[in-house]
Amino acid sequence: MEPRMGLPGDVDAVTRVIINTMPLDPQWDYRFPYRKQHPEDHYKYTRMLFEYFLDPEHDDWVVMVVEDSLEPGGPAEVVAFGVWDVSYINKRRYGPGYKPQDPVTEVEERGGKHRRDANHEHFDEFRRGQMKAYDKFFRPLGPEQMHLQILATLPQFQRRGHGSALCRWAMDLVRRDSLRHMSVMASPMGRELYTFLGFAWVGSFWIQVPGEEEKLVLQAMMYRPPTASRTSLEDVDGNCAVS
Repeated sequence: MEPRMGLPGDVDAVTRVIINTMPLDPQWDYRFPYRKQHPEDHYKYTRMLFEYFLDPEHDDWVVMVVEDSLEPGGPAEVVAFGVWDVSYINKRRYGPGYKPQDPVTEVEERGGKHRRDANHEHFDEFRRGQMKAYDKFFRPLGPEQMHLQILATLPQFQRRGHGSALCRWAMDLVRRDSLRHMSVMASPMGRELYTFLGFAWVGSFWIQVPGEEEKLVLQAMMYRPPTASRTSLEDVDGNCAVS
């Protein structure tokens, strides 16, 4: 099925997808190792984040969903979705002084600082690490870009093309809006899909709390439309330690 725009009424379905999909991703265990001990906190704050993304007032973000039948012959329900940072639209509208919207801060201000499902050191380091990696690999390319923040498909619906359909929707938007590229911080479970779709590997980065042996390795990847000029792109290939 073709992707459609996510609506505020999709919040419970999207929350179900993320909670049932993301434990396959190592970064979920890294950030939320206590989710089984505190399922009520895990659901509450995960749902709160997607309420933010799906709120039309938060127009720096767009959510696209794909529906399929959970049971043969049954009604179509949300089984996959993607979240993109499209703040380039407001940056074009309001100029370089525009301050992008921050969903993590919003959730923290609504009690997320005290959620019991998270390892807060890992949670904070993950956020800092992604920001440092973005600054190294993608910010030098300027504001004419979009970023794939989250992509998830229920495990029983994977390998059916839903993730590809969502990414291709965004790749088409990159071309239509004459953007330079779309970036993503890819986990091991996502890298194969992005490579198949023509994303280029830019560099590896790892997230590690000082003094700990445990670390999380992610991959910076980007999609550049065939018509994009490469003469103005900075050399951002390489590796990045964000400990």
